[in-house]
Amino acid sequence: MMGGWITFATRVRAQTKPVVFTTTPKPVSARLQFSDGSSFAVRGRASLTATAANEDDTLTGTLLYVLPDAARKKIAQTAGKSLNDIPSNITMKNVSASFRHGAACPLVRLEVSVKEAEFNGVQGVKLLFDHLALEIQETPGQINQLFCNWTRQINAKRQRHGIIAAINRLIQPEELEEKLKENER
Repeated sequence: MMGGWITFATRVRAQTKPVVFTTTPKPVSARLQFSDGSSFAVRGRASLTATAANEDDTLTGTLLYVLPDAARKKIAQTAGKSLNDIPSNITMKNVSASFRHGAACPLVRLEVSVKEAEFNGVQGVKLLFDHLALEIQETPGQINQLFCNWTRQINAKRQRHGIIAAINRLIQPEELEEKLKENER
């Protein structure tokens, strides 16, 4: 190795832990709808953990919605179950989120495309969302700065494939590792 230079592939292999990026939990209103037609307003906390940055300027991720205890009690009563049988949160995978038009730092707003969610193990109960918006706060952290740069490039109508690839390298290093192995063959 000449002069201590490390190849890109070696640096990628050295980073085996993915960066977990989750939006700050935010209060979000929703409605619990029961099979008998009744409904109940809830105000839980939602956050999105990014799993992929996409070329169409969207994020794919896992949405976590934490239910307030009052909502869990209402579900338990309606479903005839104990409170311990009702999950304290709902997790939805492969959720898509897009940047709100004109989004920019210091506060990047995301529009999440979820309209309803089912409860695992609880029949006849749905969680309905009218509007689900989350936020990415600007910080000095690398991934937050990449999101700021991404929105800057969107707003300037400039190329952003490199930024998207950089985000994916941080949140999905194992997938990049597999691609590198395939290229070596």
